[in-house]
Amino acid sequence: MNIVAKAGELPRLGVLSLGFLRQPWLRAALRAQGWQVVPGWQQCDAVAVWGRGNVAARGIALARRRDLPLLTIEDSFLRSIHAGAGPAAGLILDLHGVHYDPDSSSTVAALLNAQPQPDADTRDALALMQHHQLSKYNHWPTGADALPDRFALVVDQVAGDAALMGADATAFAGMLGAARARNPDLPILIRTHPSGQGLLPQTDLPAGVSLMPQGVNPWHIWPRVAEVHVYSSQLGFEAILAGHRPIVHGQPIYAGWGLSQDLTPIAIRTTQLTRLQLFAGLMRDASIWPDPVTGCDGGVLAAVQRLASTSAAHRRTYGTTQLVGVSGWKRHRVAQMLGDIGPKTTVAWGNDRTADARIEDGFLRSRGLGAALVPPVSLIHDRTGLHFDPAHPSDLERFIADSPTLPPTALTRAAKLRARLIAGQFDKYNLTAPLPTLPQGHRILIAGQVRGDASVRFGGPNITDADIVQAARRAYPAAVLIYKPHPDVVAGLRDGHVVDGADVVITQGGLAPLLHQVDALWTNTSLAGFEALLRDVPVTCLGWPFYAGWGLTQDLGPVPDGLLQRRTARPGMDMLTYAALIDYPLYLDPRTKSRCGPEDILSWLEQGGHEPAIPLAGPGRVLSRLLRYATRS
Repeated sequence: MNIVAKAGELPRLGVLSLGFLRQPWLRAALRAQGWQVVPGWQQCDAVAVWGRGNVAARGIALARRRDLPLLTIEDSFLRSIHAGAGPAAGLILDLHGVHYDPDSSSTVAALLNAQPQPDADTRDALALMQHHQLSKYNHWPTGADALPDRFALVVDQVAGDAALMGADATAFAGMLGAARARNPDLPILIRTHPSGQGLLPQTDLPAGVSLMPQGVNPWHIWPRVAEVHVYSSQLGFEAILAGHRPIVHGQPIYAGWGLSQDLTPIAIRTTQLTRLQLFAGLMRDASIWPDPVTGCDGGVLAAVQRLASTSAAHRRTYGTTQLVGVSGWKRHRVAQMLGDIGPKTTVAWGNDRTADARIEDGFLRSRGLGAALVPPVSLIHDRTGLHFDPAHPSDLERFIADSPTLPPTALTRAAKLRARLIAGQFDKYNLTAPLPTLPQGHRILIAGQVRGDASVRFGGPNITDADIVQAARRAYPAAVLIYKPHPDVVAGLRDGHVVDGADVVITQGGLAPLLHQVDALWTNTSLAGFEALLRDVPVTCLGWPFYAGWGLTQDLGPVPDGLLQRRTARPGMDMLTYAALIDYPLYLDPRTKSRCGPEDILSWLEQGGHEPAIPLAGPGRVLSRLLRYATRS
């Protein structure tokens, strides 16, 4: 059926559900696909429905009555952190049917019958989904320690789910009976749906049958599962991706392609697919993945990366937070980044080892200085220690130590992120001002720090900027020493002074552009050393920042007890990048005020994004300054 719209206008998509009209992200996604959403009682060129529920039935009747095309919309197979909460990561739009109806000529089935050909992004998306153990919903706080070592799994579904196509409790009782008959010597676990009452009983269960505890990530259970029984649950698709061959009692879209044991074959599905082809068809070809800002389809790889970051942030910050030592001007931003459900957690700014977790500014912080009251777009969150305290372990130290086990696709993500950072000349503060012309010769950059800063007090307490200048001069008498004091000191916002002894002192401009013009960097514990390593600039440390001690730097300072015993791994730069910029920080997109991944922050910076300083007046500004010094923010 052809869609006819007025000249120069987008086709009008009529909707009867107010949910379409109340969700800006959904309207933006549909507009990006070429639709203008209007109320269904107005003149329209097509009708949209969500799934096949009661409201959808009214929309279907309207489309038939007006002889209009029907667009069916459903969540894709990766959705969000919580069931039904917030914008969906992906959508399936179908003008020819709905994918869970085996008798309809759905676009999704046609795409699978065409034998999708995976590309590199599809392979990376699947590998990252497996590595980060992503499911349709991703709120899981616990592992699988309390489960049997080996069991058969029966997957329940919510009563009335349209994907059941009319199946009832009798059908599910038959599925449970089949699982028991096939596995007489194994315990049977029923996996209930996280959002509603299912079709299987939850009490008075037969001997050997029990309910799986709530809150278990499906990926944690797959190694223990001997056999999977599903009707039409998406978990059957995830079981296939995890290497299982589920026994399918219904006729879902992932059945009939040679990857499952189908008790009710689907005659029109004769194509044999690989797991990767099934993933490509469902996740790349049949789904759109709206960018949270623009609504445009960003592709499955970007969606997987974003959901990997946001779900990891959710797990790490799970709990209702009580903030300690956080300056008043930044408390709202900090609260936006941290959790708001679960057990109560004390989170402290700085190295308060009595707290449940500690936070500090992230390494890709903002466009502008925190001391000038520019809010951060990233935080680090550490339940073990803090990255700048080498006397104790930290979450970042663990991430770096584990980074050699990262899969190739994770390192590809890190390499692309690093390349964008370098191309965009981005760093922690992203300051812009012209740099002076530098003298010719072997240029060594001395990265200054704030006197009394926490990273100095813990990582190199007896070392001053002057000490670093003198040490570099002794080691390289003929070199051009370029000293760049910390921008907070230059702005008069933090304690410190500009030292003598260098050939050039640079007080303006960003760090990233300067790093392209130097041959080496010397520092105590400054993050500038990490920025230099990202750009393959050799780094010498007199203190012990998080990036020292891994074989990537020349380390001249006295070694803290136990540090070298902990830092035995020898990561490459992409591994260090992944640990420090992907695994460790939390990110908040200033445009949506929602959690995001580092790629989203780079997109914001690439588009010239900036946030103004938070305005304070009179005594409030003085008090804030005192608080910032007290908490060393």
